Amino acid sequence: MKGIYCLEGIWGEDLREKSSVRPILELLHCNRYIDHIYHACATREEIEFFINKWTQRKYKKYPILYLAFHGEKNMILLGDKKTYSLDDLANLLNGKCSNSIIIFGSCSTFAIRKNYLKKFLDTTGALAIGGYQKDVDWLPSVAFEMLILSQMQENEYSKRGISSLENKVNTLARKFKDELQFRMVTAKELTA
Repeated sequence: MKGIYCLEGIWGEDLREKSSVRPILELLHCNRYIDHIYHACATREEIEFFINKWTQRKYKKYPILYLAFHGEKNMILLGDKKTYSLDDLANLLNGKCSNSIIIFGSCSTFAIRKNYLKKFLDTTGALAIGGYQKDVDWLPSVAFEMLILSQMQENEYSKRGISSLENKVNTLARKFKDELQFRMVTAKELTA
């Protein structure tokens, strides 16, 4: 199984709020035996600390980086309305993501031109990245993310295997029609 390394932001101003993607990770573990590592992050320093940990060799069995945050165009949002841009993340991950997939569970982060997403892929070396092009409702997006995280177990993490995964993710996304507008960009597209 391909493990999931999840970083999650704070979803509301009230810290008593219970919203979290953690239960879907637990369900995937119970149902499919998919291992995961989970950390909550509210600051740039926390995100950078945990991403630097993810890139260490001892975590190579966790090739799926799942970033669950509020988002906006080209950004994920941290606590206190601070932002972390895709460029900042690409620079942090520069060349460290071979055989990895990055999923952005954040509204509108991918509401940018495809060439910017390809630049992110080229800089990081990831096989694929996926994210939403618009604001999405919590329940359908979390259900979709659970489905694609499960589906990611079925394919070889190589340029050849990523084509099949891309087709499967796009088929799942079509089932949600225009509700989600999820986009996946793969490394194979860089050479096309």
